[in-house]
Amino acid sequence: MIPTVHIFSTSFKEPLRQRAFSDYLSLLSPELREQNMRYLRWQNRHAHLFGRLLLIEALWHFGIEGDIWGNIMYNDYKRPYLTLTDYDFNISHSGDYVVCAIAKNVRLGIDIEENRKVNLAHFRNIMTPDQWEEINDAGTPFKTFYKYWTIKESVIKADGRGFYIPLDELEVKNNTVQFDGNLWFVNEVEYAHGYSAALATNQVAAYKFHAIDFYEADIATRLSQKLVQLK
Repeated sequence: MIPTVHIFSTSFKEPLRQRAFSDYLSLLSPELREQNMRYLRWQNRHAHLFGRLLLIEALWHFGIEGDIWGNIMYNDYKRPYLTLTDYDFNISHSGDYVVCAIAKNVRLGIDIEENRKVNLAHFRNIMTPDQWEEINDAGTPFKTFYKYWTIKESVIKADGRGFYIPLDELEVKNNTVQFDGNLWFVNEVEYAHGYSAALATNQVAAYKFHAIDFYEADIATRLSQKLVQLK
């Protein structure tokens, strides 16, 4: 049976009320709360917070409760992973959207990018010659660029070494990327208008979305009550 990657997603258009933001922030570990406070822009603080809240939702979806933050460690390249389960997860955010992908017995990486206009010439060195030619010949060069950018990002996140991997060596053939003896299966994920997203897995997998709205009062209440029960 093909495994399913569950993608929990949310968005934000305006700041939460301060009380709601503080209540949500209290659900994180002291280290994560301190990290959140270092961000100057409210958008960055919300993206960071919502990513961790999505992880809570994702783990609870599979019945994984208890000391969530105590079960998260980091590899030598700062990639987070779970220590006591067979689940892997990955978080990404861009613009107004945040996603958290999770699956059992599947190594994965996810990336989402708002299709902002950039100077494409600055990114020539991360593309293969064929990819660069395709970008320049495309009727929608920015969309093509972000297709490859999100695929490459999802692969290096799944691999766990991040930007230590040379992006210009990542060829995409038949929806796969092979690098350093590992084969990654990639999906271009259809998401919000004006955004590109990609999912990389170490085996063929399907994916399913779960939309969460943290501006709904009942979501905040449920999260708080659930965590109180677990203390």
